[in-house]
Amino acid sequence: MPDFNVGCHLVNFNDIFWNKERLTTVLGVIDGVTVAYALLHLYKELDYPEF
Repeated sequence: MPDFNVGCHLVNFNDIFWNKERLTTVLGVIDGVTVAYALLHLYKELDYPEF
């Protein structure tokens, strides 16, 4: 999120544990969990291929 000068490394979008841990450190608990689950939902809905 460049507007907030915040960033972190994420792994595969379906790795909810890692993404929650990383996102909550920079966004706070509520926003971090929300973004992690939103990424998981988009991953499943868009059928994003593994990389």
